[in-house]
Amino acid sequence: MSFNHHVSDFVARINNAVTAKNPTVEVLKNNLIKNCVIKLTKLGYFESFEETDRILTVTLTKKISKLKVISKPGQRVYGTYTDLPKIIGGIGYNIISTSKGVYSNVEAKANKVGGEFLFSIY
Repeated sequence: MSFNHHVSDFVARINNAVTAKNPTVEVLKNNLIKNCVIKLTKLGYFESFEETDRILTVTLTKKISKLKVISKPGQRVYGTYTDLPKIIGGIGYNIISTSKGVYSNVEAKANKVGGEFLFSIY
C-alpha cells in the first residue's frame, strides 16, 4: 500500500476514531509518526501506544477534539518560532518537525527553533 503523505493518513485515522468514539486506533508506523505519537502521549492526548513491526496501536483519551493537517504534499508550510500561531487561545498545540526532532509549539518557542508545521491538535 502506498501513500503520498503519512501525516495526512495519521490525522485522518485519529479523527475517524475520535468521531466513532473508538478507544484505540491502529496507524501505520514510520519514524516521523512514531515521534509524533510519543510527543502526543507526553502532552496527554494519548494514554499509551503499542508498537509492532509495521503498526502502532494507540489508546486515545477523551481530551482530543480534532486534528487538522497544516502542511500538505502540494503546499508545505515552514516557519520560524516567531511565526507560530496559538491554537484556540493556547488550549491546543501545533506539532512541528524541526532539525532537532518533533516539537510542540511551546517547546519550539522555548528552544527558538522552527521547521515544518505538520498538524494542529485541540
